[in-house]
Amino acid sequence: MKELRPIINSVLNSYSGILFLAKPAAGLAILLFTVLINPNLGLSAFICVLSAYAFARALGLKEDFLRLDFYIYNPLLVGLSIGYFFKIDLLSLIFLILMGVFTFLLTYSLSSVFSYYLRLPVLSLPFVIGSLIAALASYHYSNLFVKSLYGHEALAFISLPLWLEGFLRSLGTIFFMPSSVIGLGLFLVLFLSSRILALLSVLGYLTGTLIAYLFTGSFEEAFSNLSHFNFILIAMAIGGVFLIPSPKSYLLALVASAIAVPLTEASRVFWEKFGLPAFALPFNITSLLVLYTLGLSGYRKLTLYYRGTPEKTLDHYLTLGKRFPARNWEIDLPVSGRWFVWQGPDGQFTHKGPWRYAIDFVIADESGRTYTRDGSSLEDYYAYCKPVFSPVTGRVIEVVDGLPDEPPGSANKDYPWGNHVIIYDPRGFYAVLAHLSPGTLKVKKGDWVVKGALIGLCGSSGYSPEPHLHLHLQSGPEIGSPTLPFVLSAYLKNGEFRDFSLPAEGETVEPAPPERRLKQTLNFLLGQEFEYELFKNGEFKERFTLRVEMAPDGTFYFTEGKGRLYFAQRGSAFYFLNYEGPETSPLRWFFLAAPKIPLNLKEGLSWKDYLPLEILLPPFKKDLYLFMLSFWPSFLKLKARYWALNKFDFQGEISFNDKKIKTLVRLDPGRGFEEIKVEKENESLLLQRGGRP
Repeated sequence: MKELRPIINSVLNSYSGILFLAKPAAGLAILLFTVLINPNLGLSAFICVLSAYAFARALGLKEDFLRLDFYIYNPLLVGLSIGYFFKIDLLSLIFLILMGVFTFLLTYSLSSVFSYYLRLPVLSLPFVIGSLIAALASYHYSNLFVKSLYGHEALAFISLPLWLEGFLRSLGTIFFMPSSVIGLGLFLVLFLSSRILALLSVLGYLTGTLIAYLFTGSFEEAFSNLSHFNFILIAMAIGGVFLIPSPKSYLLALVASAIAVPLTEASRVFWEKFGLPAFALPFNITSLLVLYTLGLSGYRKLTLYYRGTPEKTLDHYLTLGKRFPARNWEIDLPVSGRWFVWQGPDGQFTHKGPWRYAIDFVIADESGRTYTRDGSSLEDYYAYCKPVFSPVTGRVIEVVDGLPDEPPGSANKDYPWGNHVIIYDPRGFYAVLAHLSPGTLKVKKGDWVVKGALIGLCGSSGYSPEPHLHLHLQSGPEIGSPTLPFVLSAYLKNGEFRDFSLPAEGETVEPAPPERRLKQTLNFLLGQEFEYELFKNGEFKERFTLRVEMAPDGTFYFTEGKGRLYFAQRGSAFYFLNYEGPETSPLRWFFLAAPKIPLNLKEGLSWKDYLPLEILLPPFKKDLYLFMLSFWPSFLKLKARYWALNKFDFQGEISFNDKKIKTLVRLDPGRGFEEIKVEKENESLLLQRGGRP
């Protein structure tokens, strides 16, 4: 039974995947629609999927087949189309098996080509090609019993406005069941699973169909055209699936639906000559063209990883963007001790235009002065001859030395960068450290340096009115190339731990190196197991085992057998990255209480983090909030702050709207989490390792 579970879930997800959902419960509802309303359809689809799976398994591609929904839903759709046209008998059974294998081969090949060369999803293009081939080939297969060639209304016992009936029948047509009753059931599945997809389905259909009405002049003809299901799929794909949901994605979805109107009508006219429907060809062509164009134009909100619903994708995007701004390169702070940010990006002096993304560091005392005595001598300045370290790991490609330090108040305009080092980082950029003191550089051209390696001493060479360190990243190897945006991986600011950000002008920062013992405490190894007991309001609820496992991409995660909580050590902190699993899993409390742990805990250290709503709220309420956030990103005010009590314990407070959640975490100095407490409204939770308290 355990071996069958992933197969069952994959098949169910393939049904829901046709509507861009990854929910087995939604897939089960759709499966029941097809089997109970039209057993011929249901059985045909099952035979086609089973034959595709058996062939994939024979080739050793079982895991690939089950991992990707489109490997399954394309044979599934072909099976539905054959079941719609032909009654199942021995001959049609053979036909279904052959077409199932063919569709899998087509899907496997096209998906590889599309992803590698075009960076595009294959969508349901294999279904379109397979179904058209099956339908055209059947013209000469006179032994196949023709069941129906035209759409018809089944179970038509309710009276609806024409526009609503047209929408519901078009929705049902996606599964070859052009019935308003079936369409209503599918819409309920959509609405309960994703309010964003439900809204887009209606808006996309109305946009395309109303434009078709303007062209034809017939309201009845426009809203009785079943091929308008293409507008529904286009709007959902563009507005909520392949683009991050936002007002702009919604507008693009409506534009794409409008663009598809002539293509849909042209496809219908062409294929009707053969007595065939247009299938989903307009949806595939329009969606792929829009996505390819957006990819070429550098559109920043393309979905990199779709998480099963637009709401989950949006939640992940908003949280990940705040926690790890991946579009900016991250580097280490290249100094030791406390330094003052003299000038930041778009600074008031020299950080302008192509050189805007740069930062200048000096050392200042409590009164804000950067020097002692009268500041007439270089030695008076706190930053002078302080060590400078490499912020990246890479190859030294340029070293300039020998330029003299300028006296305070003067500057060398002929060689503005002064003595400097350029390091190429294999990630694809160049790091520049400038105004170094002559004769102090410890590296030469061609050296390979690691993060933290000594580069030289801070000086005042070049255009430098006083000793300071200039740092920037640039796109090319020549000094003065356009600068690139970047963030510091970790640093301390007035007792607060910060990561993946840049300090502002006027702020004082210092490095935040990880403490070796704490780093080891949170260094979890593959196969390790930890026993925990869960108490609610002081009452024992369950005992479970956490096991460390590794995903195919190399990411580690905790699992108690149902959910997955992904984690990693990055630089100076331990992070919980993402949670996948049921709402009832105790893993959610680990994420809530310890989303980020600085690896240099000490009394008084504080930090903040951003949590996904999936961890905080029940499903329906969470989706409603995310629906609003897709229109208004600042709609929800959520704050999560944490404070270290000592080297191994810390507490937190999460507030959103008028609610607060308090947490307490005790780490085991040996390894892992000793205790986690969560106090919510009318509920107290305790996760404790070992025996009862």
